[in-house]
Amino acid sequence: MMKIVIACEQPALRQRLAGLAATSAGCCVAAVLETPAEAPVSHGRDPVDVVVLGVRDETHLAVAVALANTTPAPAILLASELADPIVPRLEESGVDYVVDTAQPTRFAAALQAARPLGAGQIARLQAPGAGDERRHILCRRRNGLSLIPVDDVRCFVADHKYVTVQHDDGEDLIEESLCRLEAEFGPRFLRVHRSALVARDALRGLEKDLDGQTRALVDGSDDPLPVSRRRLPTVRRWIRTAATPG
Repeated sequence: MMKIVIACEQPALRQRLAGLAATSAGCCVAAVLETPAEAPVSHGRDPVDVVVLGVRDETHLAVAVALANTTPAPAILLASELADPIVPRLEESGVDYVVDTAQPTRFAAALQAARPLGAGQIARLQAPGAGDERRHILCRRRNGLSLIPVDDVRCFVADHKYVTVQHDDGEDLIEESLCRLEAEFGPRFLRVHRSALVARDALRGLEKDLDGQTRALVDGSDDPLPVSRRRLPTVRRWIRTAATPG
């Protein structure tokens, strides 16, 4: 018996998916959740075979990626309403999905074919579409998943496996690389060191410590970040530019 969780914030789509799952042979619906963000927590408490995830925007795709990083990772079946703007993104990703108009045979076949997301699929889902830069960073906290507005981020600091995000409400750890963050948010952030990206608007100046190491002063932080010699000229140019009126 295939154990399924449905997680979808759109009432009509959630009802449609629950109905399709209830009539699919060999399936048992363990839970119907009203928000996708509940799915990783639910799966952690009571692992299932398949999570049917209603997706409407990139925050929901981030939940799918988070599920792929759980152990054991469930198979994922994405679902969307046909008119949702996320549908072209799903088409481009090559990841199988169903829409609200799917017939029972199509839904049942998609359930049987569902697998945990692979590395290539994750990369395609995470890649922003044209003009579709992320507005939030997904992080995992004790009480579940949370979203950090990119506008609130002051800096990203790498430390071994994780990256620390310093933002207006504190700090969180995420499992993303600085290289990927820089590639996506480069116009908004400045690389000051191999281990640090600083929001351009949060960069307040430079200072030297007792050892002569140049450090970047970050708005709202008492801990200046190291600036590498190679990147120091670029950082200085930006500070001068930002300080020039007009």
